[in-house]
Amino acid sequence: MKKVTSILAVAVMALGMAVSVVESTASEFDFMNDISKALSCNDCSTPPPNRRGGQIA
Repeated sequence: MKKVTSILAVAVMALGMAVSVVESTASEFDFMNDISKALSCNDCSTPPPNRRGGQIA
């Protein structure tokens, strides 16, 4: 019985570590997507042009 309990404990620990690694990797990819979106924005810091009709005085 001790051997079965030991094997079960190791299997649960391995599953927990695998889930932890997957979550860490997923959050790392989200971070990379945020960086790539920020770098791909060319004119994000400039305000949008004035779109009123007519000429600007």
